[in-house]
Amino acid sequence: MTGVIDHPDASLIPTRGRIAQERVDAATRAIAFFVVAVVLIVGLWQGAIDLFDLKPFVVPTPMSVLVALNQDWPKLGAALGYTLRGTLFGLVISTSLALVLGTLFTLSDNLARAVMPLLIAIRTAPVLAIAPLLILIFGRGQAISIAVVVIVSFFPILVNATRGFRSTDANALELMHVCGATWLQTFFKVRLPFALPAIFTGLRAAATSGLLSAMLAEWLSGAPGLGTLILEAESFRKLPLMWAGVVLAMAVAFAIFALTVRMERSVVK
Repeated sequence: MTGVIDHPDASLIPTRGRIAQERVDAATRAIAFFVVAVVLIVGLWQGAIDLFDLKPFVVPTPMSVLVALNQDWPKLGAALGYTLRGTLFGLVISTSLALVLGTLFTLSDNLARAVMPLLIAIRTAPVLAIAPLLILIFGRGQAISIAVVVIVSFFPILVNATRGFRSTDANALELMHVCGATWLQTFFKVRLPFALPAIFTGLRAAATSGLLSAMLAEWLSGAPGLGTLILEAESFRKLPLMWAGVVLAMAVAFAIFALTVRMERSVVK
């Protein structure tokens, strides 16, 4: 034996500057992909109009939609803010309820078997069919948007959270038991970290549908959100404004999805 200790290659040790550069490169790639996707969509949009000779009263051009976004931005921004508030409040409530129920289901299989059929019935009931009841209970304001978002987004988060809590590694649970950990310590140090990927999977599925759910509630109740703006623009044949609202909703849905992915990477890491 030579007694020589091998030192790790300094080039393989991550430094603060290298980590920052990797983050900048990742952000640059994401922006580049987004720009390319936007250019491709706009090109296909304009190409379809030219190829099929679509008239402006059928499909507006991308330029006319951009003009509508610029001219009617105060109206669009106010409507978007209203819709986003309902969406975010609904997602926070649905996520909190799903985590609490998922935890209770993990503790008691009998509770899960008793409550799950009721939750499935509520989730599968068409919102249009129960809309009069929802309006009667929550009124025509922000509350109905929040309620519809909770109904639509609650179930996928609950299912994934329950699956995540039950997929905890048995060896990790045994180790916590041997160390004399309490149930709360085991939950926060083992079960919750193991369940985070599954929880964020459900949140990603619920986040994008939550925005559409809020707009649906606005269509039903006439609340002053993005859904109502799109419906009124279509009624008055203001197609550029209608498409501006649709494009804005799509962009916000993409942003919410990207935000949940970013949150997952940060929290799980």
